[in-house]
Amino acid sequence: MVGLSAAARIIFPRTLEWRMSADKLKVCLLTSSYPRSNSDTAGVFIRYLAETLTDRGVKVLVLAPADAKGATTTEQNVTVHRFQYLPVSLQRLAYGSGMPANLRLKPWLWLQVPFYFAAMTWSLSQTIRRERPDVIHAHWILPQGLIAVLARLLCRIPVITTAHGTDAFGLKNKFARRLKMFVLGKSDAWTANSAATAGAIEDEETLPPPRIIPMGIDVEFFARGGDSLRRELGENKFLVLFVGRLVENKGCRDLLRALSLLPPELGAMTMLWIVGDGYERANLQQYTKALAISDKVRFWGTIANHLLPDFYAAADLFVAPSFPTKAGDAEGQNVALLEAAAARVCALATRAGGIGEFVQDGVTGVLVDPGAPPELARAMEKLLSDAPLRARLAENALKEVTHRYEWRQIAAEFEHLYRQIVKRG
Repeated sequence: MVGLSAAARIIFPRTLEWRMSADKLKVCLLTSSYPRSNSDTAGVFIRYLAETLTDRGVKVLVLAPADAKGATTTEQNVTVHRFQYLPVSLQRLAYGSGMPANLRLKPWLWLQVPFYFAAMTWSLSQTIRRERPDVIHAHWILPQGLIAVLARLLCRIPVITTAHGTDAFGLKNKFARRLKMFVLGKSDAWTANSAATAGAIEDEETLPPPRIIPMGIDVEFFARGGDSLRRELGENKFLVLFVGRLVENKGCRDLLRALSLLPPELGAMTMLWIVGDGYERANLQQYTKALAISDKVRFWGTIANHLLPDFYAAADLFVAPSFPTKAGDAEGQNVALLEAAAARVCALATRAGGIGEFVQDGVTGVLVDPGAPPELARAMEKLLSDAPLRARLAENALKEVTHRYEWRQIAAEFEHLYRQIVKRG
């Protein structure tokens, strides 16, 4: 770690002496993904956090990798700097199925990691010189958290690091574990989006206690979906909905198998819409053919976020069939479950990662064991056959999401934490 600090000293400015004014706060968010357009969903929760903080009077700067040429733009009063880390035609590390999945599927992308690390480090050093942020908020422990704590050590800028799930549950080799412990130990504070994510950090007891601050949603936005899509289904049809990345741990394969196991009469009345994209899509489409359910399943691909409320409004049941993989992928927090709750859609999910911290079995939804399609099918049958039960569970979930997960509350918690560590100095 000494070598890293010594190298970074060449890049980062010497210790800078400034303090936040009494009211104004300037925060720099470091992230490996940020929406590249109004319709892009990559890292969209970071955008919502940034915009809600801005609404509260916080000056927000975002530092994220570019998917094309580097550029600095102002989006909804948020300054977004997208750094280029390789020639445009070669940049493949970020976006798509996400950095961990990209590295696992294409190991040669590890060759891009040093360039990414160097480019973000340089970009952060320039942001510090130019903007003088009061606090750096790194999303994901590696690599953003590591870059942020190097800036903290050399510039005395307070740092918060947030673990989102893949960074906590995965990266289990000895070197990665040491880096994670170094980052969280040197941060002024660290947060996790669920207690499950925090608990996945090995040797957590040797670290300062984390703050559990989930990612949130705009409840009002997801509550106002229309009925245009529902009209496509025809009468006497049930619609089951999945929204998320099409990667292994999201469990769509189990959902397809469960659909094929429904009783014939119910199966004939049930459609499944899959919204999202990822490396598993082609395999899943092939699997629907093998199960002879292609006529019951529609793959929509990636849908612009502003269109999602209509999809939730059309659904009778939302299913999140996640499971932990051998590679360490697991659900830290499934934000789509919050979106479904805001839209008054009953949720069926698995006991995986942090899902159970929102979906309480028999209260705000139904939980089944992960990786068990027959159990998933039985729960689908029960819920689709009992409209009053679905309505009761959905109403309870709406109350919970409104009480705990509204973005205005989440942003206020982060702002309070920012001011605490800046004041601590």
